[in-house]
Amino acid sequence: MRTLYLARHGEAAEAALTPAGREQARLLAKRVASLPLDGVFHSPVRRAAETAALVSAELPDVPVTVSPLVGDYLPYAPTAGELAPEFAPVALTHVAAYTTLQHETGPVLAERALAELTAPVPRADLLITHSQIVTWFVRAALGAPAARWVGINAANAALTVIQYRQGWPPNLVAFNDQSHLPDSLRWTGFPAERSELW
Repeated sequence: MRTLYLARHGEAAEAALTPAGREQARLLAKRVASLPLDGVFHSPVRRAAETAALVSAELPDVPVTVSPLVGDYLPYAPTAGELAPEFAPVALTHVAAYTTLQHETGPVLAERALAELTAPVPRADLLITHSQIVTWFVRAALGAPAARWVGINAANAALTVIQYRQGWPPNLVAFNDQSHLPDSLRWTGFPAERSELW
């Protein structure tokens, strides 16, 4: 069985972790310190790299790898027809914020991420990534349409757990588990208007 522990980076501003984001990362580190991890993979983006550094300090014997497969990219660009009419303008504005390069390379990276990181081998890995990548894996695990990653929010430093076994459908064990965070540190980091709609 392969187990993936997915975590969005801590709260960030100007690309770097805020003091609250660093505390979220430290608490996430304590949460995962006792897990039997074989590896940590993290996005090359600064906020994820800083989160990974704080987490891996509690995992001294676990190899850490920077991977574009869990980077900040657009996994799939939905069309208006794939979204509820009321929701489409909000979602498409969000999607339009990604760069042309993220639009071009994202779907390729997204498919590679699923192929390479979900193979049912006896491993347990922690992926420190971004909201859209966490929700891309969740969407895939549930067999939902590609566009369905949009509209799901992964909270900062929350833990999502998915298991993969040969011949079995993926098992979503937990999504957005924030039990290691006090109430004051539990949030998505998205603007209020998006958090209310999403």
